[in-house]
Amino acid sequence: MGDDAIAIVGLAESLGCFGICIGSHGLTATEAVLLGSVTCKVLRLARMPVLIVR
Repeated sequence: MGDDAIAIVGLAESLGCFGICIGSHGLTATEAVLLGSVTCKVLRLARMPVLIVR
């Protein structure tokens, strides 16, 4: 899971993207804390705007 987020952010940075648009599976807060989330990690790692769509 963590490798996916790093790959997404790394690719966006290497391509010179202005932002990242990524989907959310609609996990509840409890599920996200227990299971983790690639989307949440992308949001934390990215130095560019991230748009999360449901």
